[in-house]
Amino acid sequence: MATRQMGGIPTQLNGIERSVTSFEGRLTMVYRQHTLRRAFVIAILSVIVGEAMGSAEPTLLEKTLAAVRAYMASSPAPWPDAWQREYVDTIRQAITAHQAAPECAARLDILRTGFQLYWEGLKKGQDRSLFEVHQAQIRWYTEHLMGTEFPGQDERQKLRDQYRDLWDHATGSLLTQFPFLDPNTVLRAKADHLSECYRKIEAPLLPIFLRAFSAAQVEQLEQRCHDLRYARVDLWRLLGGDSKKSGEGNRDPQPLDPQQQYLLTQRCLVQLQGQIWVIVAPAPDYYRKAMGNQMLAQRRLLQTSSQARNQERRLEQERKVLQTEHLSFLLAALLETPQVFVESPSIQAQKETPLEQQNSTTNGGDTYELREVSSEQ
Repeated sequence: MATRQMGGIPTQLNGIERSVTSFEGRLTMVYRQHTLRRAFVIAILSVIVGEAMGSAEPTLLEKTLAAVRAYMASSPAPWPDAWQREYVDTIRQAITAHQAAPECAARLDILRTGFQLYWEGLKKGQDRSLFEVHQAQIRWYTEHLMGTEFPGQDERQKLRDQYRDLWDHATGSLLTQFPFLDPNTVLRAKADHLSECYRKIEAPLLPIFLRAFSAAQVEQLEQRCHDLRYARVDLWRLLGGDSKKSGEGNRDPQPLDPQQQYLLTQRCLVQLQGQIWVIVAPAPDYYRKAMGNQMLAQRRLLQTSSQARNQERRLEQERKVLQTEHLSFLLAALLETPQVFVESPSIQAQKETPLEQQNSTTNGGDTYELREVSSEQ
């Protein structure tokens, strides 16, 4: 029995060793699995961190908005910081809504370069209604730029030719209507205005410089140029041109100096450009609404100013009336002063005469006067 029991101890030890070995194996497998899992997690995190590090570089959208902020800072608008952020967010939303548009990078480049020309000519003020007009305007321009078919070089060249032809037609009509103008001055004004149009065609943020006109639109613009002849007469008169009599029944035009002729030509071309906006790029509803609100605000401001001026005039009139009344009272008091404080000699004599003598005088005179009368008798 003892031998049998002693013989079983090695067997038990071998079983224990096998169990330990099996446990160590399982631990090794668990450790390997944990190591592989940790390596996998580390790899995923590395990829995520790498992508995050790569996305830290500003996108094309952020670069465009940064350029917009830089242009705004170079010529500061009298807007609060909250308004400026609102303005930039309007541009961001308009771009984000059209990020799937083809040639998106080229469109953003046009926005970045064209915004400077637009910002330089923008009339800025602290009026909230005027700010909302500018906000609606930049939304309109950005949405039109991002949503319209992108022009190629041929399209841009065609638009340049159309502007040149229209401006030639307009200045020709101007010289025909006012033959006393200096052609050299008119042509110089046309060349300057046309070069500004070419600059904006290169960076066509404004809708009227983005795409070429159709044949029907060109025909409409030429007709509008003819219809503006009466408006050109008004411009000529505003600049000092008029008619003067030089003889019986003769009326000679009042000549304009070269600077006035230059301004007349420029303003006539600006009028025609306004017709291009009406025909080629009609304003959206939200822009017209902002313009309407701004006009109402200006009307209220004028009414308030008029009421304030009327109130000021009324107060001034009342003040003058009150001053007149005070002067009248003062004059009356000055006129009454001698009667009150400067007494007549008869009143002073009565005050100096005793009371009894005054009574006798009242009854028929004093004794001296009576004796004089009796002696004469």
